[in-house]
Amino acid sequence: MDLKDVLARAWGQVDDRKDVDCLDEYFAPDFVRHGRKDYSREDFKELVRELYVGFPDLQRTTLDMVQEGDRVAYRWETRGTHLGPFQGALPTGRPIRTHGITISRFENGLIVEDWASWNELSLLHDLGILPIDR
Repeated sequence: MDLKDVLARAWGQVDDRKDVDCLDEYFAPDFVRHGRKDYSREDFKELVRELYVGFPDLQRTTLDMVQEGDRVAYRWETRGTHLGPFQGALPTGRPIRTHGITISRFENGLIVEDWASWNELSLLHDLGILPIDR
C-alpha cells in the first residue's frame, strides 16, 4: 500500500472541503499527535477546526514526502489570512505562512500516530503578536 497516497488523499479532502470530520476515515480512533503536547483524534480535529475559523482561506502544501515502512515523513507549508479569532487573538487581517515537518505512523492503512514540529514563533510574528528578526 502506498501510504503517501493515503496521506495525500486525507489532507486533500480536508483542504478541499474544509471538512475536518473526514479525518475519521484516515485516522485511527486511538490516534495520537505528539507535538507541543499530545492530542487525541478529537482534540486534533478541534485544533484543525479552530485553524479554519481563524484562517478561513488556509491552504496547505506538501513540499516533500518520503515513505519508509509504516511511516511517512512530509514537509509542509500553510498560508492564510487571519480573518477570525484564533487561540484568543482577534482577527488582524494579516497573512501568515508557517512551515513544519510531520512523521505519520500507519497501522492497517490508518494513521495511528503523528510527530509534528513547526515554527509556532513565526506564526506569532506574522500576526504581529511577537516581534522577532528574521
